[in-house]
Amino acid sequence: MNHLIVFLKSKKGMIGTIILVTLMQVFGILLVPFFVAQIINVGIMEKDIDTILWIGLEMLAAAGITALISLWSSYLCADLASLTGKHMRELIFDKTQFLSIKEFNQFGTASMITRATGDVTIIQQTMIMITQLILPTPLIAVAAVVMTGMVSMELVYIPLVAMVVFLILILVLFKKASPISRTIQNRVDRVNRIVRESVVGVRVIRAFDNTSYEQKRSDDTFVAYADNVIHLNRIFAMFNPMVWAIMGITMVAVVWFGGYMVLQATTQIGSIMAVMQYTVIILMFLMMSAMVIVMVPRMIACLERISEVLDTEPEIADDPEAVVSPSVKGSKRIAFNDVSFSYQGAEEPVLRNISFGCEAGKTTAIIGGTGSGKSTIVALMLRLYDIQEGEIFVAGNDIKKMTQQDLRECISYVPQKAFLFSGTIADNLRTGKPDATDLELRQAAKIAQAEAFITTLEAGYQSPVAQGGSNFSGGQKQRLCIARALVKKAPIYIFDDSFSALDYQTDAALRSELKLTMKEACLVVVAQRISSIMDADQIIVLDNGKIAGIGRHEELLKNCSLYREIADSQAKREG
Repeated sequence: MNHLIVFLKSKKGMIGTIILVTLMQVFGILLVPFFVAQIINVGIMEKDIDTILWIGLEMLAAAGITALISLWSSYLCADLASLTGKHMRELIFDKTQFLSIKEFNQFGTASMITRATGDVTIIQQTMIMITQLILPTPLIAVAAVVMTGMVSMELVYIPLVAMVVFLILILVLFKKASPISRTIQNRVDRVNRIVRESVVGVRVIRAFDNTSYEQKRSDDTFVAYADNVIHLNRIFAMFNPMVWAIMGITMVAVVWFGGYMVLQATTQIGSIMAVMQYTVIILMFLMMSAMVIVMVPRMIACLERISEVLDTEPEIADDPEAVVSPSVKGSKRIAFNDVSFSYQGAEEPVLRNISFGCEAGKTTAIIGGTGSGKSTIVALMLRLYDIQEGEIFVAGNDIKKMTQQDLRECISYVPQKAFLFSGTIADNLRTGKPDATDLELRQAAKIAQAEAFITTLEAGYQSPVAQGGSNFSGGQKQRLCIARALVKKAPIYIFDDSFSALDYQTDAALRSELKLTMKEACLVVVAQRISSIMDADQIIVLDNGKIAGIGRHEELLKNCSLYREIADSQAKREG
């Protein structure tokens, strides 16, 4: 809520203009009944055709100007709502870039998407309705009552009583609808999560013939959401006839008492018609306001959900005294000193007392069984998590004393799960270096063994990439991700099991090219296959979060039983 208030304060000029335009709009709306009264009282009753025509032209001009003012008001309200939506989405996006993986997972992908799209849209829609329907309502109510009192003080009690009854009805409606409106967005979160899982996991669902189970799970989720919406609509369904009943009774009362006053010659017919129109205007705006007020709790719930993200203090933050653009010191590009790490809620540490160094111009490989902590070491190098014990140095600097931007500029990373962004191949390759030349793209693709299949595509490097790279095979995606990392030209390259989808021939050619072209860089390779790391300068063998051995391939075959077991088992499988 505070973020929205701060933004609206920065738009005081626009809000002031909206209020001024609203006042002009209210004045125009209230002029029409006045002209109607004049036509009846002066023109029709006195049979003055010229007066009827003249007042009719004035009423037409007033209605036209009011319509133009209403259009202007709609434009200003839509503009303010659009700017608010843009601002809120920018805040959410900027915040997500600083959240740790743990914090992001707490919210969930589906919920984050809903907050950045659906929640913001609801805030925008409600803002437009508030400024166009609720903002003029108090002004119209007061002005209409005053003008009714000027016609007849006896008749002024009728719209006042109707307003009081209406307000009581609105309060009851608000009380009943508010809790339902608040829960709807949580239901939307679950719907988005289920739909996302069904779409992303469609191959697994079909492979396991699990369609009926997923259908039931989806149906249960959709029914729960629909029940909420239906319950809310039933409340509105009860509200509408009651509103029209109040309006009908009020009109009957105005005509009844107004007719009596006309017969008594204390009031003119035109004045009674004006009072009727003022009463209708009041009740119509109150009815529309009631519809909007019911949306306010949902808007508040959306604001709270967005604030929950924006007010989250990132677990991983730059040290206030962090050195910007630190110098590179020593030959060791990466050093782990007695590092221990545990995931939140875990009973045992994932890594225990890990110490090793990765030197410039050399390749360090990390191998081990599933769950041994290989990918965790990579995540700690990138400072996606903070360690509980020990120190990690990158380029001779403690990563906690570096800004996250400087740290990640030192590292070019290829993730375990190959991921490409929608766009073109060239766009993806330039992710780490937007100003990379076409020659640099071709050189990186050649090293990554990707140039051969890129050149077979009709558009070459301008070929489209579908969301997630779904229009490429696993091996093609891995090679494009490797090429993307090579384009960046960082002093440290991390390959997190990035060769798993490559055949042995492509794997060997790629490793050979890397060795020739990356002579001064520090390479860290996480792998499952020993054949991919046999020529590494240093191999680290992990076992249940501990280092079981460090050395070259030949040394480990002699001195490390775990490494020897891995090598023997893979040799048997390949044999």
